Amino acid sequence: MPLYEYHCEDCRKDFTLLQSASVNKEETVCSECGSSHVRTQMSTFSSKISQRSTPSTAKAGPVTADELPKKSVLNLPIPKHVSEYHD
Repeated sequence: MPLYEYHCEDCRKDFTLLQSASVNKEETVCSECGSSHVRTQMSTFSSKISQRSTPSTAKAGPVTADELPKKSVLNLPIPKHVSEYHD
């Protein structure tokens, strides 16, 4: 289940809830004051792909291209400037 971040308009508190993706976010209430005047916040997401099977051998830090299962995913075309596109 993903974590969702909210902001309460009444008590001005930020809070995080572990909720199913199928939960109706409109029915979420503040965990501090119980108000239903909450709005979702932008959250960050991070993931790591690792081929290592045991946590003791896992290294800390970002994933390198050599660790990706499909290195071809990095073969993206060079972006064009908007002036290079013709109708």
